Amino acid sequence: MKYLKLLSAVLFVAMLSACLTEGEVEEAKLYETSYADRMKMLEQEFLSADKEGKIITGVIVEGNSLFNGTTEPQNRPYGQPYTEKEFRAAAISAERNSKLFILANDGTLYYPAPPKGQAVSESEQALRIHRVFTEEQKRGTEKLFTWATLVPMVGREIEICGEVYPGYAGVKGIHIESIRFEHDYIVGQD
Repeated sequence: MKYLKLLSAVLFVAMLSACLTEGEVEEAKLYETSYADRMKMLEQEFLSADKEGKIITGVIVEGNSLFNGTTEPQNRPYGQPYTEKEFRAAAISAERNSKLFILANDGTLYYPAPPKGQAVSESEQALRIHRVFTEEQKRGTEKLFTWATLVPMVGREIEICGEVYPGYAGVKGIHIESIRFEHDYIVGQD
């Protein structure tokens, strides 16, 4: 009876490891590092990419109204993608799971994507993305969120560190690893 229990436990562990994708195995290894050390590593990667000019600066735009022609953030001055009325509709659509894009200051459209090779994924809009603070934010006394999700960021400018993919039809993919932005995560709320 003892051996039967041991055999079932071994089979369970073997089946579980067989179900993990390569990305999940890498992620599991990542979590062997402490949270503070992981955040320091991400910040160092961000700052290094910033020095190399590899940071993408863009505004988060809501996809449904962009692609059906209801709004035209690409034709507005950079950093002002919506009128007040359009912003309210875009924010509601984003909350209701409309796809979000990053409209870069050079006009390139980026679609947030999982890491290359990850076939099964969850919504990139729901993931908590590590936030890198500016030197001014680090010196400040205000307590700020150390992470962000994309939905409340609609209409705001962010700086992104991540892996860019060729994409399709002029829309590039980007796996966002960390972001930096001014002010608090959800403006006006504690």
